[in-house]
Amino acid sequence: MRRSAQALAMLQKEKTMNNLAASQEKQYGLRPGAEDFPLMVVMSIIYPCNFGCPMCPYTDGNSEIRKFYREREGELFPIKLWESIARECGEYNAWMRCTGGGEPMLHPQMVEMIEYAKERGARIWLNTNGSMFGPSAKHREKLERVIRANIDLIEFSMDAGDAELYAQLRPTRGGLGSKSPQEWWEKQVGNVRAALELRKKFHSPTRVVVSVIRQDAIEGKLEEAINFWAHEIGVDEVITRKFLTWDDNTMIPAGKALDKHLYAALPTEKKQPCVWPFERLNVDTLGRIALCGQDISFRTAELFPNANEQSIKQIWGGEMFNWYRQMHLEGRGAECFPCRGCSAWFAGIRDWEHGWLKVLKKSGDHLKQVLSEDLGAEVEIYTPEAAETITTA
Repeated sequence: MRRSAQALAMLQKEKTMNNLAASQEKQYGLRPGAEDFPLMVVMSIIYPCNFGCPMCPYTDGNSEIRKFYREREGELFPIKLWESIARECGEYNAWMRCTGGGEPMLHPQMVEMIEYAKERGARIWLNTNGSMFGPSAKHREKLERVIRANIDLIEFSMDAGDAELYAQLRPTRGGLGSKSPQEWWEKQVGNVRAALELRKKFHSPTRVVVSVIRQDAIEGKLEEAINFWAHEIGVDEVITRKFLTWDDNTMIPAGKALDKHLYAALPTEKKQPCVWPFERLNVDTLGRIALCGQDISFRTAELFPNANEQSIKQIWGGEMFNWYRQMHLEGRGAECFPCRGCSAWFAGIRDWEHGWLKVLKKSGDHLKQVLSEDLGAEVEIYTPEAAETITTA
């Protein structure tokens, strides 16, 4: 029985759609290892800070987020909740990324919290301005303890490669006062050097990396900064982060970005899914869950159970996360809140070839080389297979 041209066309269309679906299934979806639990739980450890960085979304004048947590007595991450999440992350060898609206090392129990999590098998990525790691003996002891605990990665947020620019972009909250830019700079550089020395001393598999935000103030000095940290200081990796405005969470203007094209002409729709809900989950000091890291005000928290009431595993596999994933896989992410207004996703910053897994691989390779060549030491370095470039074409 001969099929009509219309029927053949329908069959061809169905075949094409099936092939497309198979292709998308191969390219997108939960990251390997994230089927039951997120690869990374991003922890907002603290909201107070001792720095007053002009590009920080939490700095006074850029948003009222710190005020929100201060009024609710939620400035510090609770120990009990940390320990609960650490036990879960340990079970899955997942990452706990210590960051937030302030300096994590200002948390009075941060060292003990890191030691607890490492003893239970969790992996720790610490974002820090480094100021609480020295040069005083008391502060240096904190650095020594976290390295002896085999913290996996310390990211020093530096944003410059010279004293004058560093003083401009990373001043203390009340200003430098009597400190000269050079004195301030040398103190912070000294703390990074100390981390590299201590990890050699203890043969620790701790990656030491530096991050630099691609903002207008560093124009013409970016390569100089990268060379300083990578070659003169010898860190494992220099991360250059795109400048973020954080959309309507802050009052930061897009014009501060070094990459002017990022926000120049955003598309009106986006079919490629955002990677965030397929690998990471955010939790704040109140136990609230956010869909993604762009939602720094945790406006999506009302959609998810609280981490004080449900486990991270239950929340990750819950109805709402699955709904967002399905919408993104269907090319309908731009219909969702807050995705439809996300400049980071539309500008291609939250894409499938983003940085953190690549950072782990590149910095891990450098760490192996340094310890082997300098000390003749072989240490086990976690480098996920997923760190390889993912093809999405």
